[in-house]
Amino acid sequence: MKMAQKKNVTKKRGSFRRNVVISLVLISVISLAVTGVVSQQFMTYIGDDTTLLSATALREQAIRNMELTAEKNALVINEKLARAEGMIRAMAEECEQIFSDESTVQPREAYYDYFFENPGGPQPNCTHYDDGYGLSVSWNYSSWYHPSADPLNYNDTADANAEKLGRASNLDFIFQSIHQQMPEFRWLYLAFTNDLFINYPGSILDRSIHPYSASSQAWYIDILSGSPDITYVEPYFDEFEGVLLISIGRVVRYDNGTIIGVISGDISVADINEKVLDVQVLESGYASLIEKSGGGIIAHPELSPEDYAEFWVENEILMPLTEVEINNDTTEALSDAQLLQIRSVQSGGVGNLTYTRNGETHLLVYASVERGNYIVVIVVPEDEVLSAIPPLEERIDAANQQALGFILAITVGGIIVAGAVAIVISNQITKPLQYLMDLATRNVEAMIKEESLDAIDLRVDTTYISKDDEIGELARAFQGMLDSIKEDES
Repeated sequence: MKMAQKKNVTKKRGSFRRNVVISLVLISVISLAVTGVVSQQFMTYIGDDTTLLSATALREQAIRNMELTAEKNALVINEKLARAEGMIRAMAEECEQIFSDESTVQPREAYYDYFFENPGGPQPNCTHYDDGYGLSVSWNYSSWYHPSADPLNYNDTADANAEKLGRASNLDFIFQSIHQQMPEFRWLYLAFTNDLFINYPGSILDRSIHPYSASSQAWYIDILSGSPDITYVEPYFDEFEGVLLISIGRVVRYDNGTIIGVISGDISVADINEKVLDVQVLESGYASLIEKSGGGIIAHPELSPEDYAEFWVENEILMPLTEVEINNDTTEALSDAQLLQIRSVQSGGVGNLTYTRNGETHLLVYASVERGNYIVVIVVPEDEVLSAIPPLEERIDAANQQALGFILAITVGGIIVAGAVAIVISNQITKPLQYLMDLATRNVEAMIKEESLDAIDLRVDTTYISKDDEIGELARAFQGMLDSIKEDES
């Protein structure tokens, strides 16, 4: 019976202590685990939020950089056109001065265009074949043409227009000066209201379109009905020379306000094309230039001169941007509505949009050129803009894994520390209780056996009695009980 009691006491002792330790450890583990999970979730949220914010910031910064690039190119083109405008204006003012009543200019030789390429009549001694034009030209003299003239009766036409030709021949000097300052001017010319046509550099007019009536041409009508100052004619492809041209002109008048005609210049866009097509953003981004009125392409990296020529011959317009920005299966990538949005940009303004081409999202930025109603367009695949995000995600994930390992190490260390602390705390709680339980057991056993009580077993250790806590109170209460037993015994 005694052994059974000891066995039961031991079992209870172990169970109580173990329960205290387990409870404290569990509380610590749960607390640390919850803290670790919350910390991991918080880091994941911060990482995802950082990635999202970074992607948004990268996209916005890329669009802004593209806008700045587009604005810069628009400014370059605008400055070139402004310079061309100034030269056309100076040429028009010189023309009006030459034809004013107070002019004292002396006539120079005027040459009929036909003889620049064919024998039989007078031509300047400086005439020579120019590879760039594919024609015989003169850089010192202009040439004249009229629908009524032919190689046999050109003198009759020259005599009928002698005053006009005599005065217009003095324009050769300013023609030459302008071309030297700005070689982009491929042709400079004056078209009178009676269809007399003065052309520089001096050369033959393409005979395949004769008789040529200047006053019936679209460029003449546009300039005549346009601004009183400078008018830009919509760009067109010159199929006879195989070049894309921009015409800038102005109406010229006599002193009394009567119209002399139209003076104009054709700018080859080759130089502008080079500046536009040389623009590259990131790895495969590119720039293009379109005209505002119809969205026709003036410069695009995917178009060759042959493409311009073929489309112009078939349609007599420039190829719209929507005809180039298409998918591999020829379906629409950039819509007509989006092209209209681009064309609606205000002078000097910028804008952006996104579209999908061949399953890939593209960012498109556009900026208006102040002069001439042209628009610079820049396109960049969105994936290239966001190419920095995957490495960022990898770095964030690596940081999260490192943090997770740190949290796990802290958690394991915390559990070990919590176990040690639990043992210490359990000892502080169970050791006094165990002492009192053993003391009570010995006294009970002595009373059952009717043995004299040991004086030591009737005194509680002063270490516990002196405690100022619940254990001390229990020890003092227990001592009182032992004192009562001692008095009864005596």
